[in-house]
Amino acid sequence: MFRKKSSAVPPAASPGKVPAGKAPAGRPASKISAGNANRPAAAPGSAGKQAYEARRAAKAGLSVEKWMAEKERRADTVREEAERERQRALKKAAKPGLLRRLLDRAHRPI
Repeated sequence: MFRKKSSAVPPAASPGKVPAGKAPAGRPASKISAGNANRPAAAPGSAGKQAYEARRAAKAGLSVEKWMAEKERRADTVREEAERERQRALKKAAKPGLLRRLLDRAHRPI
């Protein structure tokens, strides 16, 4: 019913566990982007995906390579903004307000 895990690849060598900046086995270091060490910086995989990206690039008036670079830059910007927003939320949650501190003190045992 359930398959056993293959013990041919140790857990530390799996593709998801590659440290940032290190090339996984079988992939040259030149194909590793700085933002994501597990994904190549080249074009997408399937023929359908490549055709889709080619149509999008043509519609934007760019080459496929420039389109993919611009798409990656936009994705990086979105990720950075989400990280900044997360950091702002952590800062706000760091110190409770006056009412929260008073309520916490009131609920402490004597």
